[in-house]
Amino acid sequence: MAVLCYLTAGLAGIVYIILSRSSSQSNFFRFHFLQSIILGILSILLTWTGSALAMIIVPLFTMLDNALPGTGGQIANGIGFVLSIAMRAFSLLPVYGLIFAALGKFAEIPFISNVVRQQMR
Repeated sequence: MAVLCYLTAGLAGIVYIILSRSSSQSNFFRFHFLQSIILGILSILLTWTGSALAMIIVPLFTMLDNALPGTGGQIANGIGFVLSIAMRAFSLLPVYGLIFAALGKFAEIPFISNVVRQQMR
């Protein structure tokens, strides 16, 4: 069930909790369930932020390109490349969690796992 949580950003875990009607879940499931929800939320926020930055930055560098031909487009492409790499790297975190859940281990992701452990107390 923990693996399915990563595939659905926690929605499978919510359905499981509702259908099982059990008040207590294992710490393993709860850890991966909460971590998959946090990763899903952060993924959505990162996508929105990247899109908003692109909508703001591209016109600014287009104006710069009018003043200094060739520079604005190169800078805008560089920023777009960096944002693309960051979003792709972040999208690998749920895969990392999924693999560790399938192996029966806790996936330690800096900062996020600490937040999850504090919420589990």
